[in-house]
Order: sequence, then structure tokens, then C-alpha cells
Amino acid sequence: MIFLKVILASLLLIGFLDTKKECRNEYDLINYLACETNENALLDERFLSWEESGFNSYSDLPTTIKNLSNSKKSFDLDSLLDENDRRKIEQKLKSNKHLLIDIKCLNCKDKLNKTKGFVPKKTIFSYSYPIISEGIDKEIYGIILESEVFEINYTLRLKVFKKQNESWDLVYQEDLAFS
Repeated sequence: MIFLKVILASLLLIGFLDTKKECRNEYDLINYLACETNENALLDERFLSWEESGFNSYSDLPTTIKNLSNSKKSFDLDSLLDENDRRKIEQKLKSNKHLLIDIKCLNCKDKLNKTKGFVPKKTIFSYSYPIISEGIDKEIYGIILESEVFEINYTLRLKVFKKQNESWDLVYQEDLAFS
């Protein structure tokens, strides 16, 4: 009987560790943005759709941005990724399997907003399912869409982050829509 309990406990622990590993890899960027950088905001429970936002393929992403003024840095996603990485990103852009945030992977469950409308005097962030890829330089990059809604104001941004230890550094941001 004790042996059976040990086996059962081991299986539960392995399942828990596998879930944590999956959550860590898949939700690391979302947890950073939702739980650490936007402290007083709410998080929409639904993922933004890459496709509905106009990104159906890798070629739809702004991969090369030249420095036209001193206000923007040059950015070249193509130089960071090889052909295999681009194909993986293409597949992820076409996949719509992730519609809702997995609450067991979210570190700040109390910030999850399940209402369909806006919440007065609160900012609500929504994110696409992040695309995480290792670049040619062996650095980890995360590409994500972020919408920010405050009452009647709306902004949609494309952001690219680079993993730095336990944090993420923003390396590129572009406003795609606003009102």
C-alpha cells in the first residue's frame, strides 16, 4: 500500500513538473508583461488572434526597420533568424489553437479579466499567444501582439523582446493601430 502511494505521488509530481516546464516556456513572456510590468492593469482572458490582426505569414511581420530618424533604432529580425526559425514562426502564425489563457500557467490570476466590455478607470491588456524562438545568436526572442484598452482609448502594438536572465528586454516596438 505504501509502495502504491509512493508511485502515485511520484506520478503527480512528474505531471506537476511537466506542467510547470510547459508553462514556463509558453507563458514566461506573458507573465513578465502581465504580472511584472503592468502592475495596476487587468489581463483579458482571451488571446489576440495573429490572423485577425493581419499577420497570416512571416512576410506580414515588419522584419526590417531602417533608422529613418534618431527616435527609432534600426531593427532586423531577418538577420536574427535562420530559415528553419522563420518556418516555425510561419506555422505558429497560422495556428489558432490557443484562444484562452491557461489560468494554471498565469502567476497573477487575480488580474484576469473575464468581462467582455471595458472596466471603468482600469486599463485592460490583451496579448497574442507569444512566438518564442532561438535566434542565430543563441539568444531567445519573443514576438507578441499587445492591445491596451483604457475606457474608449485603444492601442495595438507589435513587440519583440530578448530574454535576459529572468527578465525580457524590449528590442523593438511598433504601434499598429490606435484610437
